[in-house]
Amino acid sequence: MIADVLGGRCRSLRIATEADAAQVQAIYAPIVAATAISFEETPPTVAEMAGRIRSTLAAYPYFVFAEGADILGYAYAGAHRARAAYRWSVDVTVYVRGDMHRHGVGRALYGALLATLTRQRFHAAYAGITLPNAGSVGLHEAVGFVHMATYEDVGFKFGSWHDVGWWRRPLATDAAPAEPIAFADLVSAPDGSIAKTPG
Repeated sequence: MIADVLGGRCRSLRIATEADAAQVQAIYAPIVAATAISFEETPPTVAEMAGRIRSTLAAYPYFVFAEGADILGYAYAGAHRARAAYRWSVDVTVYVRGDMHRHGVGRALYGALLATLTRQRFHAAYAGITLPNAGSVGLHEAVGFVHMATYEDVGFKFGSWHDVGWWRRPLATDAAPAEPIAFADLVSAPDGSIAKTPG
């Protein structure tokens, strides 16, 4: 866990648990219900979100940024595509509570997430952003993502078509990469690898 105290408030960046599902769901549900940022159409239940956290953590990192008991944002990674040769590529996602945008939460989450993915031997991270979304584009480019392409009219929600831009951030440059390390194996390593993750 990475923690600091600012103005008497304890803030921490830590691995998510299923117990965080209700607050994570509360951040995500309005995005599904009221925006095209997510292409889901029905907000997942708290139980569904708990299952997503559990299944993600076997192979990929899932972090929350909290102030005391309150979760301000979360970020996680997942498979880019299913076929075997894609296994060194990951998709990444970050969501920040509505009242905490532009407070450094997203940047802190991505700092930990990208450092951990590098440690896991992944080659590149990809982010899909429904456009327009200047805030998300700005965050991703600030942490090193570069725009590659835009899929025009790729999703239909709320009665209209939406474009999705794709951004890429390199993680490693190995010509012949070693096999990725599952997140569950990384955190259980005797050298305490996850404790070294920078914030």
